[in-house]
Order: sequence, then C-alpha cells, then structure tokens
Amino acid sequence: MQRNQRSNGDARRRTGCWPCKDMHVRCTEERPRCARCKRLGVECEYGMKLLWQEDAIQRGICLGREGAWSKKGKPKAHKPDAQQRASRPYFIPTTKKPIFLNTTYRHFGSQSEDEQDEQDGQDEEHHPYTIPSPTPALSHFGALPTTEAYLLDYFISGICPNCSLSATHNPYLRYITPMTFVYPPLHNAVLSIAATERQLLNDRRFEKQAWWYKSQALKGLQATIASGFITWPFIATILMLCFGDIADGCNEAWRTHLRGGLALINQISAECTETQMLRKFCLMYFVAHDIMGHTAGNSTPESTSYAWLEDDIMEEIDPLMGCSRGLLDIIDQISAISSNAERICLSRALTTEEIQNMDESRFRLEHALRTVRQHAPLTTSNPNLALVAEAKRTTALLYLYDRFSPFSPLGDLDLAEKKSRYAHRLIDSLASQLELLPVTPTLLWPLFVLGNASPDNEHHRRFVLERLSDMIKMRNLGSVRLARQLMVRKFREWDLQVDEPACKDGQLAMRGRISSGGGKRGLSGKCISLA
Repeated sequence: MQRNQRSNGDARRRTGCWPCKDMHVRCTEERPRCARCKRLGVECEYGMKLLWQEDAIQRGICLGREGAWSKKGKPKAHKPDAQQRASRPYFIPTTKKPIFLNTTYRHFGSQSEDEQDEQDGQDEEHHPYTIPSPTPALSHFGALPTTEAYLLDYFISGICPNCSLSATHNPYLRYITPMTFVYPPLHNAVLSIAATERQLLNDRRFEKQAWWYKSQALKGLQATIASGFITWPFIATILMLCFGDIADGCNEAWRTHLRGGLALINQISAECTETQMLRKFCLMYFVAHDIMGHTAGNSTPESTSYAWLEDDIMEEIDPLMGCSRGLLDIIDQISAISSNAERICLSRALTTEEIQNMDESRFRLEHALRTVRQHAPLTTSNPNLALVAEAKRTTALLYLYDRFSPFSPLGDLDLAEKKSRYAHRLIDSLASQLELLPVTPTLLWPLFVLGNASPDNEHHRRFVLERLSDMIKMRNLGSVRLARQLMVRKFREWDLQVDEPACKDGQLAMRGRISSGGGKRGLSGKCISLA
C-alpha cells in the first residue's frame, strides 16, 4: 500500500512549466513563476505548445504514438507468430534491413489525392538526421553578429561544397558569397537558406531566423523594384530564394521565382567577363530547373522560352547540373512533344498521321541522344563528372522510351517485345551506372526515372529508396523528400495493381509513364524540381 502511494505521488504530471519539462525536472508549479525558475532567473512559461504536422514531418519527429517506444529508447522487436510468417511476402535475400511500404485501406481508392498525400507524409520513414557542426570562422566576417556569422559560415562550408561536382568551379562561392556583403537582400536570403537547412536537420535554434531573414530579403527586393535600379545582385537574390524554396519543401513559390528570374535575366547587360560568367550561371540554373521540373509529372508544362548565350559550349558538362546544355535541350523536347500528345489524348484519340509523327519524333530524339557529345571542362578534375553525365544520358533514353511508348500502335506484338527488351537493357544499364557513383543530389532525376520505370524489381526498389534516404540524411532537401514519397506511392500502386488512365476510345493506353507516380503536380499540388 505504501509503495502504491509513493508511486501515485511520484507520477508524472503534464501541468508543469516548459523550462522544467525541457530539463526533465519535476516542477513545483507555483504561479506565475515556479520556485526553480525564480531561483535560476529564467522565464517561466505554462500552457500548451503546438507542433504542426508538416513541421514534424520535415524534422523527422513522430506525432503522438506514431513511433514505437521502449525504456531503452529503441523500438521493441515483436516476433511474428507462425501465421504471420506463413503469409509474409517474398523478399530477395539480403543482409540489409527490409524496406516496408505501409499500405492501409486508405490506399485502395477511398480517399482523395490530397488525403492520400497527407497520409503518405505521415507514413514517411523518420530518419535520424545527423547535425553537422561547422566551425564559425568569425574573424573572417568582421563586425557581423555571432548568429549571422555562424549561418554565413555554414552556408559557405556546409552547403556550397555540396552544390557542385567540381572543387574549382563553384559559382555559389565565387559569385554569390562576395555579393552578400554588398547587397543586403541577398545577404538575408543566404542567411535564411542556412537557417532553414539547419532547421531541417533538427537544429531548432534558428526557426524564427529562417522566416525573419526571408521576409527581410523579400522586403529588400520590393524596395529595389520601387527604386527601379535592378542589377545582377537582384537576379542572384531571386535565384537564392528559388534555391531556398526547393530545399524547404518545393512549394509553388520556387516556380514563381524561377519564371521571374528567367524573364529578367536578358534585360540586364553584362559589363565585364565576370558578370558574363554570372549570367551563364543564373541562366543555367533557371533553365535546368525548369526543364527538370517538367519531367517530374506535370502533364501541362508552362512554356517558358529560353535561349543559350552565344559563347555557351553545348557539349561542355556543367559541374552544377551534371550534364551538358545539349542534353538538356533534348530532354526539354521530349517533355514538350509528349505532353502535347497527352493533352490531345485527353479529348480524342490520336490520328494515324499524328502517331506517325510521334514515331518520327521518337526516332529523331533517340538518334540525338545516342550521338550527343558531353565532355568535362578542362578546369575540372573530378572523374565522376563524366560518369554522372553518361548516367543522365542513359536516363534521358529511358525517359524518352517511357514518355513515347504509350503512343505506339498496340497491334505489333513483335515490335512491342523488342521495345520491352530494349527498355530492360536501359534499366539494367542505368542501375549499373548509378551503383558506381557516390550519393549526391544531382542524381535525383536518374533515381526518380529508374524507380518509375522499374517498380516490379525488388533490387531496384531497395536501391532507389536507400539512395534517396541517404540524400535526406545528408541535407534533407524538400525535393528529395517529395521524390521519395512519390516513389513509395508508385511502388504501392504497382503492388495494388491500380489501373492507369487510358486515352479516349481505347486507342492508346498510358502505360509505364514517368509521371504516373505522382499525378500532375506531385504531392499536395507541389511541382518538384529534379535538377
């Protein structure tokens, strides 16, 4: 009886103040300040704190009882009974931890797409993100406040090196960083990006700063527009806002910033060689993200015109994007032609002449992909750069096959069998190329295409999901998170044998299409950047 009384007296209570809860100390609960907070001279706060679901998903935090808990802090392993072992699905033998796709009754068509997107976000695996600890080189930043110096150093040492495949060519270090000291809106945009990425890695110290610095950057851009004096730092700030929106969660703002930057880029003259190189960087960034965004599943891409500069080398591999401008042009043509045919298919069946034109376009684009030349810049010594570019060329061939195969006649079985064998060779070739390359965000598009083209292969499933998970652990980019959710949905739909849409009158079946993993706009209306 005495032990029970002591147990009831020592029971945990939820009515204490937050400073005591954070320190795991039992609060004496005096109001308005408890004895401990009064003694230590800290602010005593009672009440309820709200944790938004989207914020919890980004930071890898379980809500309520979503996670399995034990006294040792690790999930308890439950041994399956005989009946469960007998009904367990077949897995390829492996020493690695199995990857499970959590399928519930909600995924059998009883929910709308938005509700399924929300559920997919809840079911997403929570990764134990590692928080890198940069060393703030405060002496290099003069009179900057400590927080700003820390965030700027993290941007320079923790973010910029991961944005380029070349150690000698990094425009973020060469152009963006120096301009942050002379243009306050760009300075605030960079600090917002650093604070956001630290927040996404579970470092909660800079939550408020991330929003505040971004609002200051936007106010600075508005003031610049009002003054009418728009220069290259203004374009660079728009680029970094697009950069930050993609990293944070791929909301619609990144498309807005991209279109605005692309529209302004040709209206500002380049007075010297240095600004001409900055123009090349900005143009490449906006164009590449626009093209790759159309490959993610938006069936009606907005036509955004662009033109490369006269001195651009079409065969040279860009260290930031991992491919040449010539390859990007071909990918853009694949998306434009196939999307136009899909729009026609929504209202009527393609005519015989239109199908013949599609076959001719496919042959022309395939020949262009097989003959395209890509060479690394002379100033770059990274041996993986050429391998990444070749993997993206193979990805473009597979992307061409998957986007154009629905528009081929279904009557010729021999031709269909040959195309199927050709597609499997491309899939195996791409998987072999990607296995040799290190984990880097520039491989997001090849992994996305591989997963969509081969949802029935257990080895490819594991490889794609593991690589995407490794990318999330590195930087937890919003584009990578959404791509992984699309992959999980694609694999689940394949397992459930969900029928894909067909063209009117049944003439063509939309089979194997890349965008079938996420609909027109990815998840919850978000258009993903795969660059």
